[in-house]
Amino acid sequence: MSHSTDILALTSEAAVVVRGGRIVYANSAASRILGEGCVGKSVRAVFGEELAAAQAPAFVAGVPLGGKHYIIRMNRREEEQLFFFSSTEPSPALLNDSFLCSMRNTLMNMSLSADRIRDLAESSGDRVILECVAALTRSCYQLNRLIANTSLILDVSRGLLQASAVELNLSEFYQDLVETAAFFYTGVAFHTDLGSNITIPADPALLSQLLLNLISNCLVHAGGLSRIHITLTDAKESVLLSVSDDGCGIDPSLLPLVFDRYQHNFDASSMNGGTGLGLTAARTVTLLHGGTLLLESRPGSGTSVRASFSRRSPLAAGALRAPRSGDFDCLRAVLTGLSDVIPARSFSERYMD
Repeated sequence: MSHSTDILALTSEAAVVVRGGRIVYANSAASRILGEGCVGKSVRAVFGEELAAAQAPAFVAGVPLGGKHYIIRMNRREEEQLFFFSSTEPSPALLNDSFLCSMRNTLMNMSLSADRIRDLAESSGDRVILECVAALTRSCYQLNRLIANTSLILDVSRGLLQASAVELNLSEFYQDLVETAAFFYTGVAFHTDLGSNITIPADPALLSQLLLNLISNCLVHAGGLSRIHITLTDAKESVLLSVSDDGCGIDPSLLPLVFDRYQHNFDASSMNGGTGLGLTAARTVTLLHGGTLLLESRPGSGTSVRASFSRRSPLAAGALRAPRSGDFDCLRAVLTGLSDVIPARSFSERYMD
């Protein structure tokens, strides 16, 4: 055995060693998850096409294995790839119905108060108060985004999420979202290559939440970025979404934690703020659509997140319905999803219910 296998044999974390695209060693914890016959199988057969095609020296991904969800991280060591994987942890006790109910009540009271103050300020023509109301309204959107991400993670962890699939033209859907995002946030250049009429069975609200979380993550955390590149690739059995930036990248020591920041003691100052739920929510949406989410990052060279959506996702098994006009509010989705980065002056109108 190599030095790597000597070490992995002693750890309780599930791990495999890969050479030439095939598993050459699996420790006991990995064998219990993948089966005793996993040695000799290809990475593509065990972990999927997206992980097999990744060329980065390190990455982290959310992947379904045997009906369960796992977080996988990969590191290269000379001619070997070391894959470590662990099951996703349950949501913290803080994330419960009472907590969310309290947050929703607070949001409703803030929103109603902002509307009332706006009425009074408009009647008196007080521009200073109107600017304050815009800032308060932005806070309402930020709280709404936090509730949406938290609710998604909690509901999925308990098997209670109600998703509704339509046959979605993802090319047009994401183009509208990106154009609206670029209208409100002009600090970076948005580049798209979204193909033509790429359709999948999907929940529009969830796929919007995923893309906007990824864009927001770039804008909040990728210091020094000047562009965000968003692409869609039709891979027959699945569709691949890629969101890449040219920012500062992620410290390799933090890479294993990016999907579960809310469960770890991150130094918020080192990550330029944010709640840490965005990538966790994005991974959750990807898994719901039968795919995987993979993140690659190099310090100083930017970060790339790739999400795959299966055309045979669990949502596709239900009865699909045609999308109806007015089902999805693109403007509201963008104002909510990017509320952490859109300037307060953009919230001077009554966009919230």
